[in-house]
Amino acid sequence: PVDQLEVHRAIESLYRDQLKPYGRILRKRLAERAAERGSPKLGDVIDRELRSACEASPWLRVEDSEGAEWTATFVNQPENFVDVHNPEDVYSPQLWVDLASYFNSAQGDDVVLPGGRYMCAKVLAERRLPFLLGYSLGQVAHIVQLAISHKKLLGYSDGALVPYARSQSMLKDRHAECQRPCLSSSAVKTPIVATWAMFRDHLQQLMDEAATADQKIALSNLKRLFRTRFGAELSETALGHAKLSELLQDPRCADICEVKLLSSGHVLVPPLRPKPRNRISLVEGL
Repeated sequence: PVDQLEVHRAIESLYRDQLKPYGRILRKRLAERAAERGSPKLGDVIDRELRSACEASPWLRVEDSEGAEWTATFVNQPENFVDVHNPEDVYSPQLWVDLASYFNSAQGDDVVLPGGRYMCAKVLAERRLPFLLGYSLGQVAHIVQLAISHKKLLGYSDGALVPYARSQSMLKDRHAECQRPCLSSSAVKTPIVATWAMFRDHLQQLMDEAATADQKIALSNLKRLFRTRFGAELSETALGHAKLSELLQDPRCADICEVKLLSSGHVLVPPLRPKPRNRISLVEGL
Protein backbone atom coordinates (compact mmCIF):
# COMPACT_ATOMS: atom_id res chain seq x y z
CA PRO A 1 0.00 0.00 0.00
CA VAL A 2 1.08 3.56 -0.69
CA ASP A 3 1.98 5.58 2.43
CA GLN A 4 -0.23 8.65 2.10
CA LEU A 5 1.80 10.64 4.63
CA GLU A 6 4.99 9.97 2.67
CA VAL A 7 3.22 11.04 -0.52
CA HIS A 8 2.30 14.35 1.15
CA ARG A 9 5.91 14.86 2.26
CA ALA A 10 7.22 14.09 -1.22
CA ILE A 11 4.81 16.61 -2.73
CA GLU A 12 5.87 19.21 -0.15
CA SER A 13 9.49 18.69 -1.22
CA LEU A 14 8.52 19.27 -4.86
CA TYR A 15 6.79 22.51 -3.86
CA ARG A 16 10.03 23.64 -2.21
CA ASP A 17 11.89 22.79 -5.42
CA GLN A 18 9.29 24.72 -7.48
CA LEU A 19 8.55 21.55 -9.46
CA LYS A 20 4.94 20.83 -10.34
CA PRO A 21 4.03 17.39 -8.92
CA TYR A 22 3.34 15.44 -12.10
CA GLY A 23 2.74 11.76 -11.43
CA ARG A 24 6.01 10.66 -13.04
CA ILE A 25 8.02 13.26 -11.08
CA LEU A 26 6.27 12.32 -7.85
CA ARG A 27 7.19 8.67 -8.41
CA LYS A 28 10.85 9.64 -8.87
CA ARG A 29 10.80 11.75 -5.72
CA LEU A 30 9.25 8.91 -3.71
CA ALA A 31 11.94 6.54 -5.00
CA GLU A 32 14.68 9.03 -4.09
CA ARG A 33 13.34 9.50 -0.58
CA ALA A 34 12.96 5.75 -0.08
CA ALA A 35 16.54 5.16 -1.23
CA GLU A 36 17.78 7.82 1.20
CA ARG A 37 16.09 5.89 4.01
CA GLY A 38 17.65 2.63 2.82
CA SER A 39 14.34 1.21 1.60
CA PRO A 40 14.51 1.39 -2.22
CA LYS A 41 11.63 -1.07 -2.70
CA LEU A 42 9.25 1.34 -0.97
CA GLY A 43 9.80 3.75 -3.84
CA ASP A 44 8.69 1.24 -6.46
CA VAL A 45 5.13 2.52 -6.80
CA ILE A 46 2.82 1.71 -9.70
CA ASP A 47 1.40 4.84 -11.32
CA ARG A 48 -2.26 3.89 -10.93
CA GLU A 49 -1.74 3.00 -7.24
CA LEU A 50 -0.06 6.33 -6.62
CA ARG A 51 -2.84 8.22 -8.35
CA SER A 52 -5.47 6.34 -6.34
CA ALA A 53 -3.69 7.24 -3.11
CA CYS A 54 -3.58 10.90 -4.13
CA GLU A 55 -7.26 10.89 -5.11
CA ALA A 56 -8.14 9.39 -1.70
CA SER A 57 -6.49 12.29 0.14
CA PRO A 58 -8.82 15.17 1.07
CA TRP A 59 -5.80 17.50 1.04
CA LEU A 60 -4.88 16.89 -2.58
CA ARG A 61 -6.36 17.91 -5.91
CA VAL A 62 -5.69 15.43 -8.74
CA GLU A 63 -6.10 16.68 -12.29
CA ASP A 64 -5.42 15.29 -15.73
CA SER A 65 -2.80 17.12 -17.70
CA GLU A 66 -1.68 17.17 -21.29
CA GLY A 67 -0.48 13.94 -22.89
CA ALA A 68 -1.58 11.24 -20.41
CA GLU A 69 -0.02 13.18 -17.52
CA TRP A 70 -1.65 13.96 -14.19
CA THR A 71 -0.80 16.22 -11.27
CA ALA A 72 -1.41 16.15 -7.53
CA THR A 73 -1.39 19.54 -5.79
CA PHE A 74 -2.45 20.72 -2.36
CA VAL A 75 -5.98 22.13 -2.24
CA ASN A 76 -5.26 25.22 -0.15
CA GLN A 77 -1.61 25.93 -0.83
CA PRO A 78 -0.37 28.62 -3.23
CA GLU A 79 1.58 27.37 -6.23
CA ASN A 80 4.90 28.82 -7.32
CA PHE A 81 6.03 26.24 -9.85
CA VAL A 82 8.52 26.96 -12.61
CA ASP A 83 7.18 26.26 -16.08
CA VAL A 84 10.13 24.33 -17.49
CA HIS A 85 8.65 24.55 -21.00
CA ASN A 86 8.48 28.36 -20.98
CA PRO A 87 10.67 29.58 -23.86
CA GLU A 88 11.29 32.95 -22.17
CA ASP A 89 14.83 33.43 -20.92
CA VAL A 90 14.57 35.14 -17.53
CA TYR A 91 18.19 34.56 -16.51
CA SER A 92 21.22 36.82 -16.66
CA PRO A 93 23.51 36.76 -19.73
CA GLN A 94 26.40 35.95 -17.40
CA LEU A 95 24.74 32.68 -16.40
CA TRP A 96 24.83 31.47 -19.99
CA VAL A 97 28.44 32.58 -20.39
CA ASP A 98 29.40 30.61 -17.27
CA LEU A 99 27.36 27.58 -18.31
CA ALA A 100 28.87 27.57 -21.81
CA SER A 101 32.36 27.85 -20.35
CA TYR A 102 31.65 24.94 -17.99
CA PHE A 103 30.35 22.65 -20.73
CA ASN A 104 33.14 23.58 -23.14
CA SER A 105 35.80 22.73 -20.56
CA ALA A 106 34.09 19.61 -19.15
CA GLN A 107 36.19 16.47 -19.09
CA GLY A 108 35.69 12.80 -18.21
CA ASP A 109 32.46 11.90 -16.43
CA ASP A 110 31.41 15.55 -16.29
CA VAL A 111 30.81 15.47 -20.06
CA VAL A 112 27.89 13.02 -19.92
CA LEU A 113 24.65 13.95 -18.15
CA PRO A 114 21.38 12.01 -17.74
CA GLY A 115 19.07 12.36 -20.75
CA GLY A 116 16.01 13.25 -18.67
CA ARG A 117 15.57 16.92 -17.80
CA TYR A 118 14.76 16.24 -14.14
CA MET A 119 17.71 13.93 -13.53
CA CYS A 120 20.06 16.20 -15.48
CA ALA A 121 19.01 19.14 -13.29
CA LYS A 122 19.57 17.08 -10.13
CA VAL A 123 23.08 16.09 -11.20
CA LEU A 124 24.01 19.68 -12.04
CA ALA A 125 22.55 20.96 -8.75
CA GLU A 126 24.46 18.31 -6.81
CA ARG A 127 27.73 19.48 -8.37
CA ARG A 128 27.33 22.77 -6.48
CA LEU A 129 28.41 24.86 -9.45
CA PRO A 130 28.90 28.47 -8.26
CA PHE A 131 26.79 29.98 -11.04
CA LEU A 132 23.82 27.71 -10.21
CA LEU A 133 23.82 28.29 -6.45
CA GLY A 134 20.65 29.99 -5.26
CA TYR A 135 18.49 28.55 -8.01
CA SER A 136 15.73 26.08 -7.14
CA LEU A 137 15.74 22.64 -8.77
CA GLY A 138 12.78 23.77 -10.88
CA GLN A 139 14.80 26.73 -12.14
CA VAL A 140 17.77 24.49 -12.93
CA ALA A 141 15.43 22.19 -14.87
CA HIS A 142 14.23 25.24 -16.84
CA ILE A 143 17.83 26.25 -17.48
CA VAL A 144 18.55 22.74 -18.77
CA GLN A 145 15.54 22.95 -21.10
CA LEU A 146 16.64 26.31 -22.48
CA ALA A 147 20.21 25.01 -22.85
CA ILE A 148 18.83 22.24 -25.08
CA SER A 149 16.09 23.99 -27.03
CA HIS A 150 17.28 27.58 -27.42
CA LYS A 151 20.89 28.09 -26.39
CA LYS A 152 22.39 25.04 -28.13
CA LEU A 153 24.63 24.34 -25.13
CA LEU A 154 23.46 20.74 -24.65
CA GLY A 155 22.45 18.06 -27.12
CA TYR A 156 21.65 14.37 -27.17
CA SER A 157 24.03 11.54 -27.90
CA ASP A 158 22.99 7.90 -27.37
CA GLY A 159 20.20 8.97 -25.03
CA ALA A 160 22.45 11.09 -22.80
CA LEU A 161 22.95 14.86 -22.69
CA VAL A 162 26.40 16.10 -23.64
CA PRO A 163 27.91 19.47 -24.65
CA TYR A 164 26.26 20.48 -27.91
CA ALA A 165 29.51 20.45 -29.88
CA ARG A 166 29.89 16.73 -29.08
CA SER A 167 26.27 15.77 -29.67
CA GLN A 168 24.35 14.02 -32.38
CA SER A 169 21.90 16.93 -32.13
CA MET A 170 24.51 19.27 -33.66
CA LEU A 171 25.18 16.81 -36.46
CA LYS A 172 21.46 16.50 -37.20
CA ASP A 173 20.97 20.28 -37.13
CA ARG A 174 23.74 20.72 -39.70
CA HIS A 175 22.38 17.96 -41.92
CA ALA A 176 18.89 19.44 -41.67
CA GLU A 177 20.17 22.85 -42.78
CA CYS A 178 21.66 21.24 -45.89
CA GLN A 179 18.75 18.77 -46.25
CA ARG A 180 21.16 15.84 -46.17
CA PRO A 181 20.33 12.47 -44.63
CA CYS A 182 21.84 11.67 -41.25
CA LEU A 183 21.62 7.90 -41.25
CA SER A 184 22.42 5.38 -38.55
CA SER A 185 24.95 2.66 -39.20
CA SER A 186 22.12 0.12 -39.59
CA ALA A 187 20.63 2.16 -42.43
CA VAL A 188 23.78 2.71 -44.49
CA LYS A 189 22.92 -0.11 -46.91
CA THR A 190 19.42 1.23 -47.59
CA PRO A 191 19.57 2.43 -51.22
CA ILE A 192 16.70 4.95 -51.19
CA VAL A 193 16.17 8.00 -48.99
CA ALA A 194 12.57 9.21 -48.98
CA THR A 195 11.84 12.51 -50.72
CA TRP A 196 8.93 14.70 -49.65
CA ALA A 197 6.69 13.17 -52.32
CA MET A 198 7.62 9.62 -51.28
CA PHE A 199 7.29 10.48 -47.62
CA ARG A 200 3.77 11.83 -48.00
CA ASP A 201 2.62 8.94 -50.19
CA HIS A 202 4.04 6.26 -47.90
CA LEU A 203 2.83 8.00 -44.75
CA GLN A 204 -0.69 8.29 -46.17
CA GLN A 205 -0.66 4.59 -47.06
CA LEU A 206 0.43 3.63 -43.54
CA MET A 207 -2.21 5.88 -41.98
CA ASP A 208 -4.94 4.45 -44.23
CA GLU A 209 -3.95 0.90 -43.32
CA ALA A 210 -3.83 1.74 -39.62
CA ALA A 211 -7.28 3.34 -39.79
CA THR A 212 -8.70 0.26 -41.52
CA ALA A 213 -7.28 -1.98 -38.80
CA ASP A 214 -8.35 0.49 -36.07
CA GLN A 215 -4.73 0.83 -34.94
CA LYS A 216 -2.32 3.65 -34.20
CA ILE A 217 1.24 4.00 -35.47
CA ALA A 218 3.88 4.40 -32.79
CA LEU A 219 6.26 7.23 -33.66
CA SER A 220 9.17 5.02 -32.59
CA ASN A 221 8.21 2.44 -35.26
CA LEU A 222 7.83 4.80 -38.21
CA LYS A 223 11.38 4.55 -39.58
CA ARG A 224 11.32 0.77 -39.29
CA LEU A 225 8.02 0.65 -41.20
CA PHE A 226 9.51 2.73 -44.01
CA ARG A 227 12.47 0.34 -44.28
CA THR A 228 10.50 -2.91 -44.09
CA ARG A 229 7.43 -1.89 -46.09
CA PHE A 230 8.88 0.41 -48.72
CA GLY A 231 12.62 -0.27 -48.76
CA ALA A 232 13.26 3.42 -48.10
CA GLU A 233 15.09 5.26 -45.36
CA LEU A 234 13.11 7.99 -43.64
CA SER A 235 15.58 10.74 -42.76
CA GLU A 236 14.09 13.81 -41.13
CA THR A 237 17.26 15.79 -41.80
CA ALA A 238 16.98 15.08 -45.55
CA LEU A 239 13.54 16.71 -45.35
CA GLY A 240 14.82 19.76 -43.49
CA HIS A 241 14.10 18.86 -39.85
CA ALA A 242 16.41 17.90 -37.00
CA LYS A 243 13.74 15.85 -35.18
CA LEU A 244 11.22 13.31 -36.45
CA SER A 245 8.48 14.82 -34.28
CA GLU A 246 9.13 18.23 -35.87
CA LEU A 247 8.94 16.71 -39.35
CA LEU A 248 5.51 15.25 -38.59
CA GLN A 249 4.30 18.66 -37.38
CA ASP A 250 5.37 20.29 -40.64
CA PRO A 251 2.35 21.96 -42.30
CA ARG A 252 2.84 19.62 -45.26
CA CYS A 253 1.81 16.71 -43.00
CA ALA A 254 -1.22 18.43 -41.47
CA ASP A 255 -3.70 16.78 -43.87
CA ILE A 256 -2.31 13.28 -43.17
CA CYS A 257 -1.69 12.91 -39.44
CA GLU A 258 -1.11 14.47 -36.04
CA VAL A 259 1.28 13.48 -33.27
CA LYS A 260 -0.41 12.63 -29.99
CA LEU A 261 1.08 11.62 -26.65
CA LEU A 262 -0.56 8.62 -24.98
CA SER A 263 0.48 6.66 -21.91
CA SER A 264 2.24 4.22 -24.26
CA GLY A 265 4.23 7.01 -25.95
CA HIS A 266 3.87 9.24 -29.02
CA VAL A 267 1.59 7.92 -31.76
CA LEU A 268 0.30 9.12 -35.11
CA VAL A 269 -3.43 9.70 -35.41
CA PRO A 270 -5.63 11.10 -38.21
CA PRO A 271 -6.00 14.90 -38.11
CA LEU A 272 -9.04 16.21 -36.24
CA ARG A 273 -10.01 18.32 -39.22
CA PRO A 274 -8.65 16.75 -42.39
CA LYS A 275 -7.55 19.38 -44.86
CA PRO A 276 -7.62 19.11 -48.65
CA ARG A 277 -4.54 17.19 -49.64
CA ASN A 278 -1.81 19.29 -51.17
CA ARG A 279 -0.29 17.99 -54.31
CA ILE A 280 3.51 18.14 -54.31
CA SER A 281 5.09 18.71 -57.68
CA LEU A 282 7.78 16.44 -59.02
CA VAL A 283 10.30 19.26 -58.71
CA GLU A 284 9.44 19.80 -55.01
CA GLY A 285 9.76 16.10 -54.30
CA LEU A 286 13.25 15.90 -55.75
